[in-house]
Amino acid sequence: MPDTHDSPFSRDTQQGTQRPREMPPFTSDDSDFADPIVRGPAGIQTVLPATKEKTDGRALNVDLPPLPQRKPRSRRKLAWSFLLCVILPTGLVALYYYLFAADQYVAEFKFAVMESSPVLPGSPPPINATSPSAAMGGAGGFALMGGAMLGGSTATMQNYVVTDYLLSRQVVEELQRRIDVRSLYDSDVVKNDLWARFARSLPMERFLVYWNRMVTANYDPMTGLAVVTVRAFSPQDALLIANTMVMLSEDLVNGVAKRPQMDSVRFAEGEVRRAEERLRAARQELTDYRLKEGLIDPSGALSTNVALVQTLRGQLIQQQADLATLLSQQQNPNTPAAQSLRSRIAATKDQLDKMVKEVSKDREGNKVLTDLVGRYERLDLERQYAQAGYVAAQQAFDQARANAAAQHLYLTPYVRPVLAESSTYPRRGQSTLIAALAFFGIWIVGLMVVRAVGEHV
Repeated sequence: MPDTHDSPFSRDTQQGTQRPREMPPFTSDDSDFADPIVRGPAGIQTVLPATKEKTDGRALNVDLPPLPQRKPRSRRKLAWSFLLCVILPTGLVALYYYLFAADQYVAEFKFAVMESSPVLPGSPPPINATSPSAAMGGAGGFALMGGAMLGGSTATMQNYVVTDYLLSRQVVEELQRRIDVRSLYDSDVVKNDLWARFARSLPMERFLVYWNRMVTANYDPMTGLAVVTVRAFSPQDALLIANTMVMLSEDLVNGVAKRPQMDSVRFAEGEVRRAEERLRAARQELTDYRLKEGLIDPSGALSTNVALVQTLRGQLIQQQADLATLLSQQQNPNTPAAQSLRSRIAATKDQLDKMVKEVSKDREGNKVLTDLVGRYERLDLERQYAQAGYVAAQQAFDQARANAAAQHLYLTPYVRPVLAESSTYPRRGQSTLIAALAFFGIWIVGLMVVRAVGEHV
């Protein structure tokens, strides 16, 4: 069957060979090729460059698929979007900063919390003494708390406490009671700057957030130094707020340092009172015992009686030896001399028996001197112990009172606030430039998002 589909070649059925099909040649004044018109979907005509091959002087026409078409850009829309998204907001920001924004003045002070270690007489020097006077028992050594010098962690913690205190609600309330700080940020100077001013009718919680914007307090643990900056709408207000904050910081450090010292003084004073009561009771009991027994010092009487017993025993032995010698020389034992010796021996024995009964057990059950001395020694030992405790408590009280009198922590503002001569904020040019860059970045991102969405729709 003959080939009916459209092909550039026709078949010769008689000879069984193929020959090119004759097609009308393209004519063009400028070139040998013409751009054919290709009908795409929905009847859209697209002009494509024709591809032509010459075969035996004949032209070959090949149809190509249509190329994707890009929508035309609207430069006018692009310009309007840039104007609305970048130029207009930047102009509004510049208008605010140059016409309505109030000048802000800065007062700055720098401080460090230092610790002293006073050495009291009779006390060993502290381990962390950092000066020869402290090591030798002088007035005391100062240790700058931080990474710069050796020292404890007390003042380091106090630096953090002070910087945190300056940003807390407590310092705001103290400033409100002393200088009415809320009215300083709602004065007539800043009435046109609605963004920077603070309405005094707002609650304290809102003002605390505003306060953390106007005040910065930073502590560097490596150097042990803290920096505080205060912003206000007049140099006098900034200086007033900064000086008041310095005083509040000093009061805080002194209060924190004095509280444990005063507690130690009260504890030592209570110990002195208890030791004094104990000593008074011991003395009263000893006095009552002396009055009851009629002896001031039984131990002294006992030692005297013991010595007297030894003396009487020696005398008795001597007298008995004399009597034996006399009787050996005379045959009559009733001589006056012998009778005198016998009388002296009897008297010495009676005296010796009496003295022995006073220092030994009494057969009749009466109190003897040894019992009296034993009880007296117990009472006297209690008195001595109470007296030693009272002396130690009194010394501890004196030392605690001296420690409380000597201040251990010091807040030293080595850079005090001064009156500003020119405003520091707002930085109008810098802020306007930052706003312009921010709006331009937002516009670029939005433009990319819109084009990406448009290509995928």
